[in-house]
Amino acid sequence: MRAADRTLSDDMRVLREVAQEAGKLALSFMMDDSAVKTWRKSGGSPVTAADIAVNRLCSERLTRFRRDYGWLSEETLDNRDARQKDRCWVVDPIDGTRAFMRNDPYWCVGLSIVEEGEAVAGVIYAPQLDQLYEARRGGGAFLNGQSIRVSECRSEQGCRMIAAEEMIRHKAWSEPWPELTLAQPKPNATLLRLAFVASGAWDATMAMGNKSDWDLAAGTVLVQEAGGVVTTHKGEKLIFNRDVPAQRSVIASGNSLHPLLVRRSEIVDIPDPQERAAEIAPAQITEPVKMGEATRDTKQLLHIVFGGELKDVAEVEFEDLSKVDFVGAFPNYKEAYDAWKNAAHRTVDNAEVRYFILHAHKLLDPETGDHHHV
Repeated sequence: MRAADRTLSDDMRVLREVAQEAGKLALSFMMDDSAVKTWRKSGGSPVTAADIAVNRLCSERLTRFRRDYGWLSEETLDNRDARQKDRCWVVDPIDGTRAFMRNDPYWCVGLSIVEEGEAVAGVIYAPQLDQLYEARRGGGAFLNGQSIRVSECRSEQGCRMIAAEEMIRHKAWSEPWPELTLAQPKPNATLLRLAFVASGAWDATMAMGNKSDWDLAAGTVLVQEAGGVVTTHKGEKLIFNRDVPAQRSVIASGNSLHPLLVRRSEIVDIPDPQERAAEIAPAQITEPVKMGEATRDTKQLLHIVFGGELKDVAEVEFEDLSKVDFVGAFPNYKEAYDAWKNAAHRTVDNAEVRYFILHAHKLLDPETGDHHHV
């Protein structure tokens, strides 16, 4: 066995242990519904105290085991420098938080390893279903220790699909979909949908919208090792741990069915998340401009970084304005972003404390009543 494969084998042992330990920790929060504190993250998705606790457990255990691996998690502020390593832990502490909150069993802990953009190992543990999925590069895929394989479905007609019914039934398709068997209800966790495809319980899953790397990495290696294919809806290979850790869409199925699904879906225009990185890139490579050093060729734009404890994380209303933390004023987005990241990173475990960047594009002079555009 090659040294790299032996290392990956050791990693899998730890992934299994941590996933099961994390699952038990999450279940402990369900013993008392009133104790599960819940917030809203940016974008409106929920996060619970269980998500934060499981994330902390995974971080402590995994990063201590392999200190030279990078780290990427849904519940940790993204630090691109910290995750740009040869190998990177990619973690979803609780995939399917909404299901978890309503005591629906279709949620899981998802842990994986990405190496040079490829998912090479993954464990998906669904405690309430008593299902432990695992796979590593070249090692096959397993459910509770038993080998699994994707289905042999070769036709769209009658395909057992995990996808949103409103997407399949949408009138905009140039070629209407044939009769399908759709999952009812559709599992909330993307990782579980991929696991169900890997096991052959379902023939395919589709999501026609951006998915984060932590939603896909563990499930991708699982489907691939079970003999299936995972790509974007345009048939593009999933490349993980890029500037923006996300994919434009996902289709997963067996080899025979996959090209049929891509042929039907590739005409849909869904932006590549990496385009967001391209938009920010010019600011990231600009030399920092110090306050007071502007010239005729360098226009200073006012960016203020501030934060504090919110009354409700779904709204921007501070608990106590006298305690608002003004981090500083900055002449460009790059410097403001760096300051925001440093401040936000200090409070990642407290969802009620939030930091913001204010770009002041219009100023009012109370004496004259004039508006000045920045």
